[in-house]
Amino acid sequence: MNRSKLNLKRLVLALGSNLGNRMDNIYNAIILLEELLFLKNIKKSSIIENKAMLLPNSPKDWDIYFLNIVISADIDINNFEPIDILYIIKDIEVKLGRKKSQKWSPREIDIDILAIDDYMIKIDQILNIPHFGIYDRDFFQNGFLEIEPNLYHKIINQS
Repeated sequence: MNRSKLNLKRLVLALGSNLGNRMDNIYNAIILLEELLFLKNIKKSSIIENKAMLLPNSPKDWDIYFLNIVISADIDINNFEPIDILYIIKDIEVKLGRKKSQKWSPREIDIDILAIDDYMIKIDQILNIPHFGIYDRDFFQNGFLEIEPNLYHKIINQS
């Protein structure tokens, strides 16, 4: 049998929820990510609660606290291009109840790709890896540093 060699890379994702049962939303998202992306060796940061990031003049009822977690896992990139990972993530968000709405509005689940190893990828306005938020969003930085400090520093030092 001719099997291609695994090409495992470290995928780092941030998950957040501020609608519905936030813990269940995050838990269910992790299960779906693991199943659909065939993730292995998953690490999870501590779950933290954060104030919602809002645009100026956002409705007051959008000011709902988020639960946030960062996870990392091995993914075989022979099976998934970065854009494929993004599309699968978007499908998971919809499956868990996320609706197309205004920027930074409340949501059942939000999943962001923070990094795929130390890759630098930019696809128009669709995908930026590493995620620009790892430089200034505490809830991204702290979770990333907790579970993948070496990768975090490698990315920060190359930019």
